Amino acid sequence: MTSEPKPPAKTPSSKPKRAKPYTIGPIPDDVFGSAADKPEPRGPQAPHITPDRRFAALAHNQQLYQVATTVLPDKPDGSSGRPPGFPPYVYLLFAASISIFGSARSTQAHLQRPLYWDIVREGVTACLGTEEAGRLADVGPTSSQWYYYRHKMLDTLPGLREASRDAWIAQAFDVGLLSADGPRGTWIRPHRSQVIHGDGTVMKPPTDQTEAVTVDQETGEIRNHYIDPDASIQTEGGDRQVYGNKFITIATRLASTPHSRMILNLDAVRHRSKQLDPEKLDEAAAAVKMTTEVLAAAPGVKAVTYDTALRGVHRAPLIRQGVVVFTRQHDGIRPHEIVEFSEGKCTHSLYAAAGRVCERRITVDGNTHYAPLPVRELEVRGKEKIRFYHLVEIPCPRGGHVARIRVDETQEDREIEASGQAKKFNRTEHLRQVPPETPAGRRLLGFRQDSESTNSRLDQAFPHGRLPAYGSKAGLLLVIGFAWAQNALTHALHRLRK
Repeated sequence: MTSEPKPPAKTPSSKPKRAKPYTIGPIPDDVFGSAADKPEPRGPQAPHITPDRRFAALAHNQQLYQVATTVLPDKPDGSSGRPPGFPPYVYLLFAASISIFGSARSTQAHLQRPLYWDIVREGVTACLGTEEAGRLADVGPTSSQWYYYRHKMLDTLPGLREASRDAWIAQAFDVGLLSADGPRGTWIRPHRSQVIHGDGTVMKPPTDQTEAVTVDQETGEIRNHYIDPDASIQTEGGDRQVYGNKFITIATRLASTPHSRMILNLDAVRHRSKQLDPEKLDEAAAAVKMTTEVLAAAPGVKAVTYDTALRGVHRAPLIRQGVVVFTRQHDGIRPHEIVEFSEGKCTHSLYAAAGRVCERRITVDGNTHYAPLPVRELEVRGKEKIRFYHLVEIPCPRGGHVARIRVDETQEDREIEASGQAKKFNRTEHLRQVPPETPAGRRLLGFRQDSESTNSRLDQAFPHGRLPAYGSKAGLLLVIGFAWAQNALTHALHRLRK
C-alpha cells in the first residue's frame, strides 16, 4: 500500500500584506480589564518525577483496574485460541507503561525485573486484593504476549476510550476539578479548575517512509518498507509540515499546582479526505463532540478554550450549552454590520470588528474607522437556554447610550437566506463573549497554552517523538495509555497533598 508523496517545502511568500481599507481604534478599559492590570503571576516550577514514581502511581490506580475488568476481553476457560497469560488489567498497565519506558521492548524489560513487577503486585493487592495478586505469574508479560493481546484491545477500542473518558472525569472530580460546588470565579474570569482546554497534535509514526515498495534507480534493487497506512502530510502551527496521525486531547488543571493536569477526553481525528478516512470526524467537529461529552458529565465547567481550528459554526453549539468559548480571532475577518442603533435624535452604526462591538465612523479625510466600545457587563440570561449579551456604552455628544448586543447565535442568525446559500449573520464568527485583545482574553489564552505542554509531554514520552505503532488505531491505544499514566500521577500526587 502506498501513501501520498511528500509535497515540496513551502517557501515563505515575499509579497507584502495588503493594507486594510479601514482602521480600528485602541481597545478601551472596561469590564474585560485595563491596560494597567498586572499580568497573571507565574506558578511554581514543577519538580521532576522519576519513572518508578510514575509507574507506581499507575499500578495503584483503582479506576484503571475497574475499566480493564469491565471493558477488555478475557478468554474464558475451554475456548479456543492462545491463552492471554495475564489478566486484562496487566495489558492495560503495559499499554500505559510504554509512555513511561518508551517502547514495548523496554516495558517488557522493566516488568520482568522484580523491582517493577513487585510494584504491580503491590498495586493489585491494594486495588483487587491479596488473592488476585497471588494468581499473577512470577514476572511480567513479554512483548510477544503484549502484541498478541493488543489485537483484542484494538477490537474493543471505542469502548475502552469511552470507559476511560468516564473514569478520567471521575478522577478529575476527586482531584477537585470541574466541580459545580467549588470556586467558580466569574464568566469573564473563571477559576482555572473550571476551564477546559483542547488541541490537536500530529504524532509521527515509527518511520517517515511513505512508499511500501521502492526501486533503486541505479542498481534496480527492490526494497520493501513498513509504512503507516493512515499517516499523511499535515500542517501545524507556523505552517510547519509534519507527517503522521492527528489526535485531540481535552484537559484541565488546578491553578498554581504542578503536575495537576487531567486529560478528560481524547480521540484520533480525520486529517485526510473523507473518502480516504470516512470513519473519523475532522478536528473541529471532533473537538465539539468531545467537548460536549465532557460538558454532559461535568456541569461545573465554566469556559472552554481552543485554537483557531474552531470557527463560529463550531463555537455556537458549545455556547448554547452555557459556557464561554474562547479562541483567537481569525485573520481576514472583515467588519460586519450589526445594527443601526437609534435613541432619541441619535443614530449610531454598530459593527462587529476585532471580535467585539465597534462604532463605525467616517474620518475627516473620508476613511473608515471602527472605534471599539467599552463593555459595561457580560450579561448572562436564562437557565435552560442561556443567552450571552454585551452591555456596551456608546459615547455621544448628546449623552451616552447603552446597547444590549447578543454575542451568541440567535434564532434569526440561524435562518437561511432565501437563496439557501448563506446565513444572515454568522454572529459567533464575528463576536466573542470575551474579546481576545483584552486582559481577560489573554488570561484565557494562557490557559489554552497548557495544551502545548500536553503535546510536548506526549512527544517526550516516546523516543524521537515517534509513536511506536503503525496505524491510527494502534496509535490511539498508546495515547490512551499515555493519558492513564498522566492522570494516575495527578491523582496520586493529589492524595499525598491531602
